[in-house]
Amino acid sequence: MKRRSSRQKALLNWIVLDRESPAPLYKQITEQLRLAMVERNLRQGSFLPASRAMARDLGVSRNTCARAYDQLIAEGFLETIRGSGTRVALAPGAPGPDGAQETRTLFRTLRAHDQFRPQDLDEFIGEPAALAFQPGVPALDAFPRLRWSRLLRRHALRSDQSILDYAHPGGYGPLRQELAKYLNMSRGVVCRAEQVIVVTSTRAAIRAIASVMWRPGSRIMVEDPGYVVAKRVLASIGHDLLLVPVDDKGACIDDLVRRRIECAGAYLTPAHQWPTGTSLSDARRTMLLDWAAQIKAWIIEDDYDSEFRLDGAPLPTLHSRGSGRVLYVGTFSKVLVPAIRTAYFVVPVDLVERFETEVFRQGVEPALHIQAALADLIRDGDFARHITRMRKRYRSRRARLIEMLQRHFGDLLRIECPAGGLQIIAHLPDGVSGIKVARHAAAAGLVARPMGVYCYGGGAPEALHLGFAAVPVTEIERNVVLLREAVRPCL
Repeated sequence: MKRRSSRQKALLNWIVLDRESPAPLYKQITEQLRLAMVERNLRQGSFLPASRAMARDLGVSRNTCARAYDQLIAEGFLETIRGSGTRVALAPGAPGPDGAQETRTLFRTLRAHDQFRPQDLDEFIGEPAALAFQPGVPALDAFPRLRWSRLLRRHALRSDQSILDYAHPGGYGPLRQELAKYLNMSRGVVCRAEQVIVVTSTRAAIRAIASVMWRPGSRIMVEDPGYVVAKRVLASIGHDLLLVPVDDKGACIDDLVRRRIECAGAYLTPAHQWPTGTSLSDARRTMLLDWAAQIKAWIIEDDYDSEFRLDGAPLPTLHSRGSGRVLYVGTFSKVLVPAIRTAYFVVPVDLVERFETEVFRQGVEPALHIQAALADLIRDGDFARHITRMRKRYRSRRARLIEMLQRHFGDLLRIECPAGGLQIIAHLPDGVSGIKVARHAAAAGLVARPMGVYCYGGGAPEALHLGFAAVPVTEIERNVVLLREAVRPCL
């Protein structure tokens, strides 16, 4: 006689599938199960029906349900217990009772729009347009404005009027040449000038790569917590996001690679993982590149601020390992200023024409006079000198911020200081909601971004992501005092 399992399975009769929706059925199942776990309607340890039984109840194929389970297992929501079945591994986004409702509301907000909307954070937290302590913003006060204005003037007044014409979809020739030399010398990225494609932003680079390299509906591995803008861009094109957790060795790809989960590619920030600042370990780099070579996957390597590794030498890039499966992305927004609106990426030689066509289709070519000024800045050595100066300045600002936080907050905050990047992480006391702290800081005109905004899967620590780069050393203590007074009711 066949033995019946004594474990009671969770009823999933509340799952509703819209067969007219463009969203795949497995994706609809995944979203509804994930939300149920975040809302605690499916609690930790609850066993789910077998994929065959679930498929019968929903009127779909077993593969559809199995794919939904695989997605949630990869994200860490579910786990397989040998001989027993699949159960809820944890309840992501379940902080203390005071912060539970805010976290669930933010979770819905982050998923409400396919396109990235900066106002999502503004509406939910009230985050102001302030420099203190905005993550990801460089030292605007240290930008070489005089030198930059002279370069712009030089090209605006030059007799060759071609600088006033439409930009080439691949980028301004001299800038592509200077970038190829710079990347080879500083980041070990060996490429020809024509392989460097210049666009208006990292967002535009990701969209171009995702449009050319992956078919709509492809499953793409992304870090969680991770860069929200990249997730929104990939989702808006129709790609499915495979959320990968992050630890002190970077993205936790080990289990995914071993289990050979179907995936067309990955978007990663291996040098300074955004937002944690951790670096992808050498063992995981090797594993990732071997995996990409075996299944012919493409990796987007976002190297957004690797120039500013403040403790030790910059780490080598994935691209420099020579696997041929990596598309390198860089930007001037962090090393100079965001207003320049120029980024770049490196593509395989045989795909240059396809990418130039895609950039033209999207209309994301930077203005020619901006590109020409950047080429001069790199060629004349001003760019390298600026990076050297800024490393020293950022070390001073980081040290000052940590000193002032310790002085004015005492033991209330646990400071985590990554080796690279322009941010630190301040962990809050147990039971304190990062979202509530962020709202009180916003009311005082300060940015104190909670780590939860970067997590689609939930489960983020109650901590603040604080940028130090944009605040002059002389202004840091004043702003820390303002922050302490603003958030006093929360602590």
